[in-house]
Amino acid sequence: MPMVSRLFILIGCLGIFLFGCKEKKQQRKRVTKEMLLEMNRSMVSTEAEVIEKFIADKKLQMKKSATGYYYKVDTLTSEALINTNDLVTLAYTTRLLDGTICYSSATEGLMTFTVGKAQVEAGLEQFITVLNKGAIAKLILPPYLAHGIAGDGGQIPKLAIIQMDIEVVDVQQSQAE
Repeated sequence: MPMVSRLFILIGCLGIFLFGCKEKKQQRKRVTKEMLLEMNRSMVSTEAEVIEKFIADKKLQMKKSATGYYYKVDTLTSEALINTNDLVTLAYTTRLLDGTICYSSATEGLMTFTVGKAQVEAGLEQFITVLNKGAIAKLILPPYLAHGIAGDGGQIPKLAIIQMDIEVVDVQQSQAE
């Protein structure tokens, strides 16, 4: 085959490829802010249904917060409530809904964090301020208040609903005003 013919065939194939890609781009549906919001609402609703079914199946008496986590306080003491900037130490077990233990203070050691510094799951951060030293509670966090779409890169998979059993072992109240 002469060189000129090969060149025309190559240019023709390249043209078809380029125009074919352009046509596919135009056919793609544009994702809008409204579409993303609706997808998010649907995911949150589905997660809530899964959690509520889990709670009903296990016959747990839990309340739902305004932000979407579920909780039950088993023990509260007469100690002062936890505040922002307090240093809190917890004994804990973190599980998936199927019962798989992801993390536990029995193997990982106690968890210590400063409230309000985004060092723990958002749902735990929100919940901890209704507890005090000696409190024992159960918490269920949907993914958007736990580890989200990525998981934690360790034991908690992407989009996982987690349950936490926690005991507040110590609170060092902040001196900051």
